[in-house]
Amino acid sequence: MANDPFWHVFDAGAGRPLVFLHNGGGTFLNWAYQLEYFLPNYRVIAPDLPGFGRSARLGLPLTLDLYVQGLKDQLDRLDISKPILIGNCIGSSIALEFALREPERVAALALFNVCGGLPMLSPRLQFWAGLRPVTALGKRFHQLMVDTASHPVLYPLNAPLLYAGALPELPPALLEFSVQQRREPALRASLYWLAMGLGSFGVFTQTRQKPKGFPPVLLGWGRQNQVLDVSWAEMIAHWLKPERLWLMENTGHMPMHEHPALVNVTLSEFFQAANDRGI
Repeated sequence: MANDPFWHVFDAGAGRPLVFLHNGGGTFLNWAYQLEYFLPNYRVIAPDLPGFGRSARLGLPLTLDLYVQGLKDQLDRLDISKPILIGNCIGSSIALEFALREPERVAALALFNVCGGLPMLSPRLQFWAGLRPVTALGKRFHQLMVDTASHPVLYPLNAPLLYAGALPELPPALLEFSVQQRREPALRASLYWLAMGLGSFGVFTQTRQKPKGFPPVLLGWGRQNQVLDVSWAEMIAHWLKPERLWLMENTGHMPMHEHPALVNVTLSEFFQAANDRGI
């Protein structure tokens, strides 16, 4: 583990660097199946984004700019040159925005379910994330409700929202961390402050300008995603023009848990293709 006061980062292995960025409400352990699979042949880096896991709780809106600057600082601190960035949900948004700003610093992108903020969310999530109470009591109640939704005890109840089918077999390390979260409230997800910063992710509901020399992209999306509807995949693909658009059957918001072996093999093939192109 390599850490600074705000970012808790898993960093192990040797070779071409792979940087895994998790979804909102998650932890780097959401990628545990992938970290284990790629560790023998790559340097694998996976941070807990601030507000989640063992990283700092900043007590302020978690915006796209804050995360992109933080990612840049971490890559500089760890002396990581031209990594492949892999993300899910807000992790994909952070990776994509970083590459749009500094394409020469990224070898390739594997993006699952890019988050475009409130407009992309399902109606129920949009309602709670979009509330802006004006009274102190209302704000406190709103924060309590949003943060309670991510309580580890409720994870099985959230399965219909996150997965296309039943709750899949989760990585043992993630289950162990969930137990720790129950015992230690300080480790629970800061969903409220993410909700307060979600407006900044709305840039991905619009057409963006793809710079010259942009790295190759794998864009994946669960066809049964009930957090970010699959219709947004075509909109993003229209301007991003990924080398592959992978609309994943029988898959919701967490493909790395629902189909870990398929995700691993597909990522491996994508990484190899990038290597073959000399990227």
